[in-house]
Amino acid sequence: MIGKNERFRIESDLLGEVRVPVDKIYGGQTQRALSNFPLHGEKCFADYPELLWAMMLIKMACAKANLRAEQLEEKIANAIVETVRTLLRDIPHDQFQVHCFHGGGGISFNMNVNEVIANFANKKFFGKAYGTYSPIHPNDHVNLNQSTNDVFASSCHLAIIKKSSVLDTRLIELAGAVDKLGEKYANVMKISRTCLQDAVEISYKDFFNGYASFIMRAAKRLNNSVDELFHINLGGSIVGRQSDVDGTYFDEVIPILRELIEDSRLTRSQDLFDASQNIDDMVNVGCQLTLLARGLIKIAQDLRLMTSGPHAGFGEIDIPAVQPGSSAMPGKVNPSVPEFLIQSCFQAIGRCKAGEMALDHGELDLNVWEAPVVINILDALSCIENGVAIFTKDCVAGLKVNIERNKLNVNSITSLMTRVKMERSYSDATRIFKDAAGNIEAVKRLTNN
Repeated sequence: MIGKNERFRIESDLLGEVRVPVDKIYGGQTQRALSNFPLHGEKCFADYPELLWAMMLIKMACAKANLRAEQLEEKIANAIVETVRTLLRDIPHDQFQVHCFHGGGGISFNMNVNEVIANFANKKFFGKAYGTYSPIHPNDHVNLNQSTNDVFASSCHLAIIKKSSVLDTRLIELAGAVDKLGEKYANVMKISRTCLQDAVEISYKDFFNGYASFIMRAAKRLNNSVDELFHINLGGSIVGRQSDVDGTYFDEVIPILRELIEDSRLTRSQDLFDASQNIDDMVNVGCQLTLLARGLIKIAQDLRLMTSGPHAGFGEIDIPAVQPGSSAMPGKVNPSVPEFLIQSCFQAIGRCKAGEMALDHGELDLNVWEAPVVINILDALSCIENGVAIFTKDCVAGLKVNIERNKLNVNSITSLMTRVKMERSYSDATRIFKDAAGNIEAVKRLTNN
Protein backbone atom coordinates (compact mmCIF):
# COMPACT_ATOMS: atom_id res chain seq x y z
CA MET A 1 0.00 0.00 0.00
CA ILE A 2 1.09 3.57 -0.65
CA GLY A 3 0.02 6.25 1.76
CA LYS A 4 -1.49 9.52 0.60
CA ASN A 5 1.63 11.50 1.45
CA GLU A 6 4.14 9.02 0.03
CA ARG A 7 6.36 10.46 -2.72
CA PHE A 8 7.69 7.11 -3.92
CA ARG A 9 6.42 3.63 -4.60
CA ILE A 10 8.60 0.55 -4.26
CA GLU A 11 9.05 -1.80 -7.20
CA SER A 12 11.22 -4.91 -7.37
CA ASP A 13 13.32 -6.44 -10.12
CA LEU A 14 16.26 -8.79 -10.57
CA LEU A 15 18.58 -6.46 -8.64
CA GLY A 16 16.22 -5.71 -5.77
CA GLU A 17 13.98 -2.82 -4.80
CA VAL A 18 13.65 0.41 -6.77
CA ARG A 19 12.11 3.68 -5.57
CA VAL A 20 9.94 5.21 -8.29
CA PRO A 21 8.17 8.59 -7.93
CA VAL A 22 4.58 7.70 -7.15
CA ASP A 23 3.09 9.85 -9.92
CA LYS A 24 5.31 8.53 -12.73
CA ILE A 25 3.80 6.22 -15.32
CA TYR A 26 7.11 4.51 -16.01
CA GLY A 27 8.47 1.80 -13.73
CA GLY A 28 11.52 0.42 -12.02
CA GLN A 29 13.69 -0.41 -15.02
CA THR A 30 13.17 3.07 -16.43
CA GLN A 31 14.04 4.54 -13.04
CA ARG A 32 17.29 2.59 -12.95
CA ALA A 33 18.24 4.00 -16.35
CA LEU A 34 17.40 7.55 -15.23
CA SER A 35 19.56 7.12 -12.14
CA ASN A 36 22.43 5.39 -13.92
CA PHE A 37 22.61 7.73 -16.90
CA PRO A 38 21.64 11.33 -16.01
CA LEU A 39 21.25 13.57 -19.04
CA HIS A 40 23.60 16.44 -18.10
CA GLY A 41 22.48 18.42 -21.14
CA GLU A 42 22.34 15.48 -23.54
CA LYS A 43 19.18 14.42 -25.32
CA CYS A 44 16.67 11.82 -24.20
CA PHE A 45 14.37 9.64 -26.28
CA ALA A 46 11.50 12.09 -25.85
CA ASP A 47 13.53 14.47 -28.03
CA TYR A 48 13.05 12.07 -30.95
CA PRO A 49 9.29 11.92 -31.61
CA GLU A 50 9.73 9.77 -34.73
CA LEU A 51 11.41 7.08 -32.63
CA LEU A 52 8.66 7.15 -30.01
CA TRP A 53 6.03 7.04 -32.73
CA ALA A 54 7.70 4.03 -34.33
CA MET A 55 8.04 2.10 -31.08
CA MET A 56 4.44 2.81 -30.11
CA LEU A 57 3.11 1.60 -33.45
CA ILE A 58 5.20 -1.55 -33.19
CA LYS A 59 3.77 -2.26 -29.74
CA MET A 60 0.27 -1.81 -31.14
CA ALA A 61 1.01 -4.15 -34.05
CA CYS A 62 2.46 -6.75 -31.67
CA ALA A 63 -0.61 -6.63 -29.43
CA LYS A 64 -2.91 -7.10 -32.43
CA ALA A 65 -0.79 -9.99 -33.72
CA ASN A 66 -0.72 -11.62 -30.29
CA LEU A 67 -4.51 -11.36 -30.14
CA ARG A 68 -4.88 -13.07 -33.53
CA ALA A 69 -2.46 -15.76 -32.37
CA GLU A 70 -4.52 -16.19 -29.18
CA GLN A 71 -1.44 -15.33 -27.16
CA LEU A 72 -3.22 -12.47 -25.39
CA GLU A 73 -6.73 -12.26 -23.94
CA GLU A 74 -8.93 -9.87 -25.85
CA LYS A 75 -9.33 -7.44 -22.95
CA ILE A 76 -5.56 -7.27 -22.46
CA ALA A 77 -4.77 -6.79 -26.15
CA ASN A 78 -7.48 -4.18 -26.60
CA ALA A 79 -6.28 -2.26 -23.54
CA ILE A 80 -2.75 -2.15 -24.95
CA VAL A 81 -3.99 -1.04 -28.37
CA GLU A 82 -6.21 1.71 -26.95
CA THR A 83 -3.44 2.87 -24.64
CA VAL A 84 -1.07 3.27 -27.56
CA ARG A 85 -3.71 5.24 -29.48
CA THR A 86 -4.16 7.54 -26.51
CA LEU A 87 -0.43 8.03 -26.01
CA LEU A 88 0.13 8.76 -29.69
CA ARG A 89 -2.48 11.52 -29.58
CA ASP A 90 -0.67 13.26 -26.74
CA ILE A 91 2.68 11.69 -25.86
CA PRO A 92 3.68 12.50 -22.26
CA HIS A 93 7.27 13.46 -23.02
CA ASP A 94 8.20 13.68 -19.35
CA GLN A 95 7.71 9.92 -19.11
CA PHE A 96 10.38 9.18 -21.73
CA GLN A 97 13.48 10.84 -20.32
CA VAL A 98 15.87 7.91 -20.69
CA HIS A 99 19.29 9.03 -21.99
CA CYS A 100 19.51 8.23 -25.70
CA PHE A 101 22.88 6.51 -25.03
CA HIS A 102 21.97 4.38 -22.03
CA GLY A 103 24.03 1.28 -22.76
CA GLY A 104 23.93 -1.01 -25.77
CA GLY A 105 20.90 -2.51 -27.42
CA GLY A 106 18.17 -0.01 -26.53
CA ILE A 107 16.89 -2.15 -23.64
CA SER A 108 16.05 0.76 -21.33
CA PHE A 109 14.09 2.50 -24.05
CA ASN A 110 12.14 -0.64 -24.87
CA MET A 111 11.35 -1.21 -21.20
CA ASN A 112 10.48 2.46 -20.74
CA VAL A 113 7.81 2.07 -23.43
CA ASN A 114 6.66 -1.29 -22.05
CA GLU A 115 6.28 0.09 -18.51
CA VAL A 116 4.44 3.24 -19.55
CA ILE A 117 1.98 1.26 -21.67
CA ALA A 118 1.40 -1.32 -18.92
CA ASN A 119 0.93 1.20 -16.12
CA PHE A 120 -1.25 3.51 -18.21
CA ALA A 121 -3.46 0.63 -19.36
CA ASN A 122 -3.78 -0.88 -15.90
CA LYS A 123 -4.90 2.42 -14.41
CA LYS A 124 -7.19 3.55 -17.23
CA PHE A 125 -8.90 0.25 -18.01
CA PHE A 126 -8.64 -1.72 -14.78
CA GLY A 127 -8.37 0.94 -12.07
CA LYS A 128 -5.02 -0.33 -10.79
CA ALA A 129 -2.30 1.85 -9.30
CA TYR A 130 0.96 2.43 -11.12
CA GLY A 131 3.44 -0.31 -10.35
CA THR A 132 0.96 -3.13 -9.76
CA TYR A 133 1.52 -4.59 -13.25
CA SER A 134 -1.71 -6.48 -13.10
CA PRO A 135 -3.45 -7.61 -15.17
CA ILE A 136 -0.98 -6.21 -17.74
CA HIS A 137 2.73 -6.82 -17.23
CA PRO A 138 5.43 -4.92 -19.20
CA ASN A 139 7.31 -8.08 -20.18
CA ASP A 140 4.67 -10.81 -20.12
CA HIS A 141 2.09 -8.88 -22.13
CA VAL A 142 3.34 -5.63 -23.74
CA ASN A 143 6.63 -7.28 -24.77
CA LEU A 144 5.14 -10.69 -25.58
CA ASN A 145 6.85 -12.48 -28.50
CA GLN A 146 9.36 -9.64 -28.72
CA SER A 147 12.91 -8.81 -27.79
CA THR A 148 14.65 -5.45 -27.76
CA ASN A 149 16.78 -7.06 -30.50
CA ASP A 150 13.95 -6.81 -33.01
CA VAL A 151 11.55 -4.12 -31.80
CA PHE A 152 14.19 -1.44 -31.24
CA ALA A 153 15.99 -2.16 -34.52
CA SER A 154 12.68 -2.06 -36.39
CA SER A 155 11.67 1.20 -34.72
CA CYS A 156 15.00 2.74 -35.75
CA HIS A 157 14.22 1.93 -39.38
CA LEU A 158 10.71 3.37 -39.22
CA ALA A 159 11.90 6.53 -37.46
CA ILE A 160 14.46 7.29 -40.17
CA ILE A 161 11.91 6.61 -42.90
CA LYS A 162 9.45 9.03 -41.33
CA LYS A 163 12.01 11.75 -40.64
CA SER A 164 13.67 11.63 -44.06
CA SER A 165 10.49 12.55 -45.92
CA VAL A 166 10.71 16.13 -44.64
CA LEU A 167 14.27 16.57 -45.93
CA ASP A 168 13.24 15.17 -49.30
CA THR A 169 10.60 17.90 -49.56
CA ARG A 170 13.15 20.58 -48.62
CA LEU A 171 15.60 19.34 -51.27
CA ILE A 172 12.92 19.42 -53.96
CA GLU A 173 12.13 23.01 -52.94
CA LEU A 174 15.80 23.99 -53.11
CA ALA A 175 16.28 22.40 -56.52
CA GLY A 176 13.18 24.21 -57.75
CA ALA A 177 14.42 27.56 -56.45
CA VAL A 178 17.79 27.03 -58.12
CA ASP A 179 16.09 26.08 -61.40
CA LYS A 180 14.09 29.32 -61.25
CA LEU A 181 17.31 31.29 -61.01
CA GLY A 182 18.55 29.48 -64.09
CA GLU A 183 15.41 30.40 -66.01
CA LYS A 184 15.47 34.00 -64.79
CA TYR A 185 19.07 34.55 -65.87
CA ALA A 186 19.14 32.10 -68.80
CA ASN A 187 20.53 34.71 -71.22
CA VAL A 188 23.19 36.07 -68.89
CA MET A 189 26.70 34.72 -69.39
CA LYS A 190 29.27 34.27 -66.67
CA ILE A 191 32.92 33.38 -66.61
CA SER A 192 33.53 29.84 -65.49
CA ARG A 193 36.58 29.00 -63.41
CA THR A 194 38.85 26.03 -63.04
CA CYS A 195 41.49 25.97 -60.29
CA LEU A 196 40.05 29.40 -59.34
CA GLN A 197 41.37 30.81 -62.65
CA ASP A 198 39.32 32.26 -65.48
CA ALA A 199 38.08 29.71 -68.01
CA VAL A 200 35.29 29.98 -70.63
CA GLU A 201 31.95 31.74 -70.57
CA ILE A 202 28.82 29.75 -69.74
CA SER A 203 25.22 30.72 -69.15
CA TYR A 204 23.75 31.06 -65.69
CA LYS A 205 21.12 28.58 -66.79
CA ASP A 206 23.80 25.94 -67.32
CA PHE A 207 25.50 26.91 -64.08
CA PHE A 208 22.41 26.72 -61.89
CA ASN A 209 21.10 23.63 -63.66
CA GLY A 210 24.29 21.89 -62.57
CA TYR A 211 23.44 22.66 -58.94
CA ALA A 212 19.85 21.48 -59.32
CA SER A 213 20.97 18.24 -60.97
CA PHE A 214 23.32 17.46 -58.09
CA ILE A 215 20.65 18.18 -55.48
CA MET A 216 18.13 15.87 -57.13
CA ARG A 217 20.72 13.14 -57.73
CA ALA A 218 21.83 13.28 -54.10
CA ALA A 219 18.19 13.20 -52.99
CA LYS A 220 17.59 10.13 -55.14
CA ARG A 221 20.61 8.34 -53.66
CA LEU A 222 19.41 9.19 -50.18
CA ASN A 223 15.89 7.98 -50.93
CA ASN A 224 17.24 4.72 -52.32
CA SER A 225 19.18 4.11 -49.11
CA VAL A 226 16.11 4.92 -47.00
CA ASP A 227 14.03 2.52 -49.07
CA GLU A 228 16.27 -0.33 -47.87
CA LEU A 229 15.03 0.35 -44.33
CA PHE A 230 11.58 -0.96 -45.25
CA HIS A 231 13.13 -4.38 -44.57
CA ILE A 232 12.84 -4.91 -40.81
CA ASN A 233 13.68 -7.78 -38.47
CA LEU A 234 10.48 -7.71 -36.40
CA GLY A 235 9.77 -11.32 -35.47
CA GLY A 236 13.46 -12.19 -35.40
CA SER A 237 13.31 -11.71 -31.65
CA ILE A 238 16.51 -12.88 -29.95
CA VAL A 239 19.49 -12.55 -32.38
CA GLY A 240 17.22 -13.52 -35.29
CA ARG A 241 15.73 -16.76 -33.98
CA GLN A 242 12.22 -17.29 -35.31
CA SER A 243 11.75 -20.17 -32.89
CA ASP A 244 11.38 -17.75 -29.96
CA VAL A 245 8.01 -16.46 -31.15
CA ASP A 246 4.61 -17.98 -31.88
CA GLY A 247 4.16 -18.99 -35.51
CA THR A 248 0.86 -17.21 -36.05
CA TYR A 249 2.20 -14.07 -34.42
CA PHE A 250 5.24 -14.25 -36.72
CA ASP A 251 3.04 -14.41 -39.80
CA GLU A 252 0.65 -11.67 -38.70
CA VAL A 253 2.80 -8.94 -37.16
CA ILE A 254 4.39 -7.50 -40.33
CA PRO A 255 1.12 -7.27 -42.32
CA ILE A 256 -0.53 -5.57 -39.33
CA LEU A 257 2.31 -3.06 -38.96
CA ARG A 258 2.21 -2.44 -42.71
CA GLU A 259 -1.43 -1.39 -42.38
CA LEU A 260 -0.67 0.84 -39.40
CA ILE A 261 2.05 2.80 -41.17
CA GLU A 262 0.00 2.75 -44.38
CA ASP A 263 2.92 1.74 -46.59
CA SER A 264 2.90 -1.47 -48.60
CA ARG A 265 6.69 -1.47 -48.98
CA LEU A 266 7.25 -2.70 -45.43
CA THR A 267 8.51 -6.28 -45.36
CA ARG A 268 10.56 -8.62 -43.21
CA SER A 269 14.33 -8.92 -43.72
CA GLN A 270 15.21 -11.99 -45.76
CA ASP A 271 17.88 -13.15 -43.30
CA LEU A 272 17.01 -12.33 -39.70
CA PHE A 273 20.43 -13.39 -38.44
CA ASP A 274 22.05 -10.97 -40.88
CA ALA A 275 19.66 -8.24 -39.70
CA SER A 276 20.68 -8.93 -36.12
CA GLN A 277 24.41 -8.93 -36.82
CA ASN A 278 24.59 -5.94 -39.15
CA ILE A 279 23.30 -2.38 -39.25
CA ASP A 280 25.02 -1.30 -42.46
CA ASP A 281 21.66 -0.41 -43.98
CA MET A 282 21.17 2.39 -41.45
CA VAL A 283 24.80 3.47 -41.70
CA ASN A 284 24.40 3.70 -45.49
CA VAL A 285 21.75 6.37 -44.97
CA GLY A 286 24.33 8.33 -42.99
CA CYS A 287 26.86 7.88 -45.81
CA GLN A 288 24.37 9.31 -48.33
CA LEU A 289 23.63 12.20 -45.98
CA THR A 290 27.37 12.88 -45.84
CA LEU A 291 27.61 12.99 -49.65
CA LEU A 292 24.63 15.31 -49.77
CA ALA A 293 26.08 17.56 -47.07
CA ARG A 294 29.45 17.82 -48.82
CA GLY A 295 27.74 18.83 -52.06
CA LEU A 296 25.63 21.43 -50.28
CA ILE A 297 28.78 22.84 -48.69
CA LYS A 298 30.25 23.21 -52.18
CA ILE A 299 27.20 25.12 -53.39
CA ALA A 300 27.09 27.41 -50.37
CA GLN A 301 30.84 27.98 -50.57
CA ASP A 302 30.52 28.89 -54.26
CA LEU A 303 27.92 31.52 -53.45
CA ARG A 304 30.20 32.97 -50.76
CA LEU A 305 32.94 33.38 -53.35
CA MET A 306 30.64 34.77 -56.04
CA THR A 307 29.17 37.38 -53.70
CA SER A 308 32.54 38.32 -52.20
CA GLY A 309 33.52 41.95 -52.16
CA PRO A 310 31.74 44.23 -52.67
CA HIS A 311 34.79 45.93 -54.27
CA ALA A 312 37.75 43.58 -53.93
CA GLY A 313 36.00 40.27 -54.57
CA PHE A 314 34.11 38.45 -57.31
CA GLY A 315 30.95 40.51 -56.95
CA GLU A 316 29.09 38.43 -59.53
CA ILE A 317 25.94 37.94 -57.47
CA ASP A 318 24.13 39.65 -54.64
CA ILE A 319 22.40 37.69 -51.91
CA PRO A 320 19.94 39.09 -49.36
CA ALA A 321 21.50 40.81 -46.37
CA VAL A 322 20.04 39.36 -43.18
CA GLN A 323 22.21 40.95 -40.48
CA PRO A 324 25.24 43.22 -39.98
CA GLY A 325 28.50 41.41 -40.64
CA SER A 326 30.83 43.01 -38.16
CA SER A 327 30.88 44.48 -34.68
CA ALA A 328 33.84 46.67 -35.64
CA MET A 329 33.47 47.54 -39.36
CA PRO A 330 30.36 49.61 -40.14
CA GLY A 331 28.60 48.69 -43.36
CA LYS A 332 30.10 45.21 -43.64
CA VAL A 333 27.61 42.48 -44.53
CA ASN A 334 28.55 38.79 -44.49
CA PRO A 335 27.04 35.82 -46.38
CA SER A 336 25.56 34.57 -43.11
CA VAL A 337 22.92 32.27 -44.59
CA PRO A 338 25.30 30.23 -46.78
CA GLU A 339 27.58 30.03 -43.76
CA PHE A 340 24.70 28.72 -41.66
CA LEU A 341 24.13 25.95 -44.19
CA ILE A 342 27.84 25.13 -44.25
CA GLN A 343 28.00 24.85 -40.47
CA SER A 344 24.82 22.76 -40.39
CA CYS A 345 26.40 20.39 -42.90
CA PHE A 346 29.64 20.23 -40.89
CA GLN A 347 27.61 19.13 -37.90
CA ALA A 348 25.62 16.60 -39.91
CA ILE A 349 28.78 15.05 -41.35
CA GLY A 350 30.24 14.68 -37.87
CA ARG A 351 27.12 12.98 -36.59
CA CYS A 352 27.06 10.54 -39.49
CA LYS A 353 30.73 9.76 -38.93
CA ALA A 354 29.95 8.87 -35.31
CA GLY A 355 27.28 6.49 -36.56
CA GLU A 356 29.72 4.85 -38.97
CA MET A 357 31.90 3.83 -36.03
CA ALA A 358 29.13 1.48 -34.89
CA LEU A 359 29.99 -0.84 -37.76
CA ASP A 360 33.43 -1.45 -36.29
CA HIS A 361 32.06 -2.83 -33.03
CA GLY A 362 29.14 -5.08 -33.93
CA GLU A 363 30.69 -8.14 -32.38
CA LEU A 364 29.35 -11.64 -33.01
CA ASP A 365 25.56 -12.12 -33.13
CA LEU A 366 24.14 -8.68 -32.34
CA ASN A 367 25.21 -5.17 -33.18
CA VAL A 368 24.03 -3.38 -30.06
CA TRP A 369 24.98 0.12 -31.24
CA GLU A 370 21.76 1.08 -33.04
CA ALA A 371 21.19 4.03 -30.71
CA PRO A 372 24.26 6.05 -31.75
CA VAL A 373 23.42 5.33 -35.39
CA VAL A 374 19.74 6.25 -35.34
CA ILE A 375 20.14 9.23 -33.01
CA ASN A 376 22.94 10.72 -35.09
CA ILE A 377 21.10 10.12 -38.36
CA LEU A 378 17.94 11.76 -36.99
CA ASP A 379 20.01 14.70 -35.75
CA ALA A 380 21.84 14.93 -39.08
CA LEU A 381 18.52 14.97 -40.92
CA SER A 382 17.37 17.83 -38.68
CA CYS A 383 20.59 19.78 -39.27
CA ILE A 384 20.45 19.52 -43.04
CA GLU A 385 16.69 19.95 -43.24
CA ASN A 386 16.82 23.23 -41.30
CA GLY A 387 19.89 24.47 -43.11
CA VAL A 388 18.39 23.78 -46.54
CA ALA A 389 15.05 25.40 -45.65
CA ILE A 390 16.69 28.64 -44.50
CA PHE A 391 19.17 28.64 -47.39
CA THR A 392 16.33 28.29 -49.89
CA LYS A 393 14.10 30.95 -48.34
CA ASP A 394 16.63 33.55 -47.21
CA CYS A 395 19.37 33.19 -49.81
CA VAL A 396 18.52 31.44 -53.07
CA ALA A 397 15.02 32.90 -53.43
CA GLY A 398 16.39 36.46 -53.21
CA LEU A 399 19.65 35.99 -55.13
CA LYS A 400 20.34 38.48 -57.92
CA VAL A 401 22.96 38.35 -60.67
CA ASN A 402 25.15 41.42 -61.16
CA ILE A 403 24.69 41.89 -64.91
CA GLU A 404 27.38 44.51 -65.45
CA ARG A 405 30.04 42.70 -63.45
CA ASN A 406 29.39 39.50 -65.38
CA LYS A 407 29.66 41.31 -68.72
CA LEU A 408 33.04 42.60 -67.67
CA ASN A 409 34.22 39.20 -66.43
CA VAL A 410 33.16 37.36 -69.57
CA ASN A 411 35.52 39.47 -71.66
CA SER A 412 38.59 37.90 -70.07
CA ILE A 413 41.73 36.96 -71.96
CA THR A 414 41.30 33.25 -71.27
CA SER A 415 37.85 33.28 -72.79
CA LEU A 416 39.17 35.23 -75.78
CA MET A 417 42.11 32.86 -76.29
CA THR A 418 39.76 29.88 -76.27
CA ARG A 419 37.75 31.47 -79.08
CA VAL A 420 40.98 32.15 -81.01
CA LYS A 421 42.02 28.51 -80.59
CA MET A 422 38.67 27.35 -82.00
CA GLU A 423 39.01 29.72 -84.98
CA ARG A 424 42.65 28.82 -85.72
CA SER A 425 44.49 26.22 -83.67
CA TYR A 426 45.94 25.71 -80.22
CA SER A 427 49.47 26.33 -81.55
CA ASP A 428 48.52 29.55 -83.34
CA ALA A 429 46.62 30.81 -80.31
CA THR A 430 49.63 30.11 -78.07
CA ARG A 431 51.96 31.97 -80.44
CA ILE A 432 49.60 34.97 -80.54
CA PHE A 433 49.38 35.01 -76.77
CA LYS A 434 53.19 35.06 -76.51
CA ASP A 435 53.49 37.81 -79.13
CA ALA A 436 50.91 39.88 -77.26
CA ALA A 437 52.70 39.26 -73.95
CA GLY A 438 49.39 38.31 -72.43
CA ASN A 439 47.82 41.73 -73.13
CA ILE A 440 44.17 41.35 -74.08
CA GLU A 441 44.08 44.48 -76.25
CA ALA A 442 47.15 43.29 -78.17
CA VAL A 443 45.51 39.91 -78.73
CA LYS A 444 42.44 41.65 -80.14
CA ARG A 445 44.60 43.67 -82.54
CA LEU A 446 46.50 40.59 -83.70
CA THR A 447 43.35 38.59 -84.29
CA ASN A 448 40.93 41.37 -85.31
CA ASN A 449 38.64 40.29 -82.43
